[in-house]
Amino acid sequence: MIFYVSREDYTQPIKGLLAGLGQHKHLVQSISYEKLFYDGSAPVGHYVFTDFDRLSSYELESAFCIASSLKTIAPDAHVYNSPEKILERYPLLKRLYAEGLNQFSVSRYDAGERPLRYPVFIRLEDDCQGPDSPLIENEAEFDLAVMELQEKGKTPKRRIIVEFCAEPDSDGFYRKYGAFNIGGRIIPQHILRSQGWNVKRSGLESDERFAAEELAYARDNPHAEVLKKIFTLAEIDFGRIDYGLVNGKIQTYEINSNATFPDFSDKQIDERDTRRNHVRQSVIEAILKMNTPVQASGRFRFDLPKPVLERPRLPRKRAWQSRLNRLLGR
Repeated sequence: MIFYVSREDYTQPIKGLLAGLGQHKHLVQSISYEKLFYDGSAPVGHYVFTDFDRLSSYELESAFCIASSLKTIAPDAHVYNSPEKILERYPLLKRLYAEGLNQFSVSRYDAGERPLRYPVFIRLEDDCQGPDSPLIENEAEFDLAVMELQEKGKTPKRRIIVEFCAEPDSDGFYRKYGAFNIGGRIIPQHILRSQGWNVKRSGLESDERFAAEELAYARDNPHAEVLKKIFTLAEIDFGRIDYGLVNGKIQTYEINSNATFPDFSDKQIDERDTRRNHVRQSVIEAILKMNTPVQASGRFRFDLPKPVLERPRLPRKRAWQSRLNRLLGR
């Protein structure tokens, strides 16, 4: 059994994965951090930890306690995305630039740093909603952007400055590639296109030519070796990388540990259906490979770090209140 751990409010990605696994969905079970923290015990199996950007420092340490307790009880159980090792957005982008794998760097707006090169944009380091500013071309525009953020009540905390690094294709569209790492297997998912530089979703309808290009991307997996290197550097074994190509070289924008899976249950038949089926089958094969036997069984207990000023989140009231009522005989 593979247990997929996420925040209670962010279970939509795992629901999408389970819908796509079909008859194999029993191999993966969703479980929330809140439930684990509340129970103080967990079932033995393989674990995929996610949502690190949505956890406090104390909760990250608590997740590490769960992972280390599991490995003590079941050394042959796999921990994917070890909580004490993974690199989140800011340290990952700094490291990729230092290693020469990215052509752009980042700096900390919340530390009062200023850009060394332009253009740049400002964003939260632990958010997936996109930038807080338009592209900033010079120091005067940077000062104006900072002032506008302050007027909107947006604090510097956890905000970073990202150097812009993207280029349009021959048709004038910006592209963002997405590829999964499922237990060490690289699975290309899609290519998104947009006339705007901030590509969140495709701004164009697909056509036969582009559908064929996407299918070739999924089947040929042309960037697999470099992507493996990037995932290894990030210490992320399960997630999706979003990246672009600049001068033919991969530029990593982020790696999402709790990424949205394609809608494999969509019955609509169109020019992209062959690619979706290919991705779905690749994901199923990767999950089957992850689901190796574990000698230990049952549940294991763990102790959370002693909190000083903080406690971990608990499940929603209706969940733990009903349990409390049962214990009290109500």
